[in-house]
Amino acid sequence: MVCNVGFARSFTYHCNLDTQFMNKDSKKWKNKNMKLTFQSTDNKTISIYGHEIDLIYDHKLKISSDDIRLIASHSNKNIIRTLVIDKTINFATYSLSYTDGYEHGQYGFGKCNLQ
Repeated sequence: MVCNVGFARSFTYHCNLDTQFMNKDSKKWKNKNMKLTFQSTDNKTISIYGHEIDLIYDHKLKISSDDIRLIASHSNKNIIRTLVIDKTINFATYSLSYTDGYEHGQYGFGKCNLQ
């Protein structure tokens, strides 16, 4: 009997990101450290947990590449989210670009730990 069973590779990255952001009512760029956890249980999508707000974000990122760099994104009519993690040095960039007509956004970069 031949059995071909595939296993999804799961992972969890805990990241500390130096983040520049502008809220739509501010008009000024601000800076803060964000602790985010990026987790996948199926190697197809990534959920995001924001430690500061104790919340799992609504939309998952879709993985488009997972070799030396993990690349994932999500978009809808109001937002584009992107994540890139260089797995050789555990360095990440995470960005949000809003497409709702207001002037606001977010860009973070920093080190991650693979659990």
